[in-house]
Amino acid sequence: MEDVVNTEKSKLEEATKRITFLSRKLDDLENRSRRSNLRVVNLPEKVENPDAVAFLEKWLCETLGRSIFPTPPIIERAHRLPGRQNTDRPRVMIMKFLNFQDVVRVMRAARQKGRVMYGDQEIKFFPDLSAEVLRQRRRFDDIKQRLRSLNLRYGIVYPAKLRVTVNGQTREFEDPWDAEKFLQGIQNTDEL
Repeated sequence: MEDVVNTEKSKLEEATKRITFLSRKLDDLENRSRRSNLRVVNLPEKVENPDAVAFLEKWLCETLGRSIFPTPPIIERAHRLPGRQNTDRPRVMIMKFLNFQDVVRVMRAARQKGRVMYGDQEIKFFPDLSAEVLRQRRRFDDIKQRLRSLNLRYGIVYPAKLRVTVNGQTREFEDPWDAEKFLQGIQNTDEL
């Protein structure tokens, strides 16, 4: 009887390892398929009508500068995420670029510009990531808020590492608990 239990336990452990491996592989493939996508947050509703692709190609050139895009980037398709239209916030728009380099140029230009505006709305650009990676990144939300309040420089490195720079020293954290301990240590020693 004990042999049967051990055999079944071994099979279960093996199956669990396989499921974990396949889940990670699936998530990686999903993120690779999204790498030419960008999420546009806060773009007012219906400004893109009737042709979202044409609107975005023109708007990106005008807003980010012709020096970045001497010719308009080629956007294969663009759409808003489904959602409630009766909220105060506009739905997120996703654009799929033909060339990944255009994604990089948009992100770099937006970062250099500082604030990208459409009318009085500040527009933000984010990579289009899988739900699992977004979940992993959300674990750092509380710490990021505290870092902002302390005017500390930080960023998220793919897939979900928090990078913090203090006094020219850069540290990376995969676990929010480690980042929390680091932040408490900084606050306790008044290095700020």
